[in-house]
Amino acid sequence: MFIRAYLPQIFTALFGGLFVLLGILTFGNGGAFDKIHVGMLIFTGIICRKDINVVSVVILLLLQLAWESLAWQYLINESFVKIILYICAFGMMYYFRHDWVVKIILPTLILVIVSEIYWYLTHYSAPEIYWHIWIMISNLLVRYLIFIRVGIVDNYFPEKGLSVNLDWMIYKLSVFIIIIQATMILEYLLRHITGLSSMLFVYYSYSYLVHGIATIAVWAIFSESFKQLLPRLLKA
Repeated sequence: MFIRAYLPQIFTALFGGLFVLLGILTFGNGGAFDKIHVGMLIFTGIICRKDINVVSVVILLLLQLAWESLAWQYLINESFVKIILYICAFGMMYYFRHDWVVKIILPTLILVIVSEIYWYLTHYSAPEIYWHIWIMISNLLVRYLIFIRVGIVDNYFPEKGLSVNLDWMIYKLSVFIIIIQATMILEYLLRHITGLSSMLFVYYSYSYLVHGIATIAVWAIFSESFKQLLPRLLKA
């Protein structure tokens, strides 16, 4: 009885430590971590398959991974691609103007466009900062979909749409991702416009920061699935 009473804390500490360790061990190996991330999402979807709210968040996160992977493959450093991307970004800024993070993304986007024009006119080899704009608007879209997720679920499964902890964890983590992207862009601009070539703090920290946030996201996903799995373990 004593052990059963503390099983939740024991399992949480054990698996929480495991995921933190996996996050640390896969620093610098994005491919390996992506597999862990996808595996954790699928595992959560299976364990929580009777909870449409958790499953819908999992589907959303899988879609985000999919469209970002496709963008990584097909977004190229060509003027027409960047023009289309920036026009779409402006459209999203307008559509999602009620989200306060637009106040971070919009000024960053304007700075990027002005810089791109300057580099084009001066025949400077522009850094590929458009990718960071894409990640920003990708996370803005995720925030919007998380915000309306309950309503979407209710449309297909009446009165079953509920906000879950995973919603708000992902909603909040996306802000940090957006801030990191904006900071990365600003550092790029300082290096390539002002000549401060030694300013590389964010550049060298970027992968660790993003990986750290992704590790927290994986932990949040596990935590939600664990809540569903624990009652079964205690009954066994």
